Amino acid sequence: MSNMTQQPATAVELFLLDPEMLRSGYGVSWLAYVGFEEQRRAAEFTHPDDAMTYAAQHALMRTIAATTLGVLPTGAAAIPVDRSCSLCDSDAQHGKPTIEGVNLNMSRTQGLVIGGFTRDHQLLLGIDVEKSRGSLHNGFDRIALAPSEREFLATLDSQSAQLVRMLLWNAKEAVLKATGHGLSVDPRSVVVTMSDDSAPFSRAHASFADPSTDRKYSFDVHWYTKGEHYICVAASAPVSVAMHRVTTPKMVRDLLAP
Repeated sequence: MSNMTQQPATAVELFLLDPEMLRSGYGVSWLAYVGFEEQRRAAEFTHPDDAMTYAAQHALMRTIAATTLGVLPTGAAAIPVDRSCSLCDSDAQHGKPTIEGVNLNMSRTQGLVIGGFTRDHQLLLGIDVEKSRGSLHNGFDRIALAPSEREFLATLDSQSAQLVRMLLWNAKEAVLKATGHGLSVDPRSVVVTMSDDSAPFSRAHASFADPSTDRKYSFDVHWYTKGEHYICVAASAPVSVAMHRVTTPKMVRDLLAP
């Protein structure tokens, strides 16, 4: 009998927010968390829905951070967010948003904003949400998929292959958000290992080797569907995931209360 014990799962909370809540009567409560600079950036979007989604993401992020840090809503806008890039020497604030003392990751797409949170500060956590689409552009397999992933697709029927393409991209984005690389590296360097007996494709493993440092990363990948959205959680250790649809900041505060 093996003496090895299974590593306990780390709790990850996913908060799902419909950006339309900012147009509702709850909008004032959400926007109270957002700083002037983020409101200014939201106003620069051409399409009003894109502006609302951006503002919703940052309102949710600051609500999670303020609750975790014990900061009153009136002080949430002043919480420092570091967006410096650790991969280049640029002064531009285009890196992964980080808040000292809070392990979270954010993602947004049309119609949905997600904030992922864990109290484990050692866990690498990446979240990505994609809206279902009919097909990906021509040449996607060649520029985005590793050879083993293309081989796996070749074993599937056309409908399943289209779904798996979406899930693979979903996972690659989540992994590269967890490491802080984003799409600054070739997405083919993230290799997602799936098997045809895992249908409906809810879990997989992903590996990534940083081309600049040779550091190797390993991730558990979990997929979830909510309506027309695909949600991927990439974590560097086993996790248990709880999803919460929220309409008000108070719901986030109540869910994160000790």
